[in-house]
Amino acid sequence: MSAVSPNSPRRENHSTPDGPSAMIDHMFRYAFLLAASAVADAPKAAVLILVAAADGARS
Repeated sequence: MSAVSPNSPRRENHSTPDGPSAMIDHMFRYAFLLAASAVADAPKAAVLILVAAADGARS
């Protein structure tokens, strides 16, 4: 274990994001939610495509 002396330079806390990093984090969070929404809607879209294909095949 190493002790930190009072005269040593303080270490910077990297756990708190700065401006650009926080913006990127927000964009990734939004992209993740958008992807999750698209995955949730995919089965509904597949049903509509199958119904349209079946309707086209009957015509």
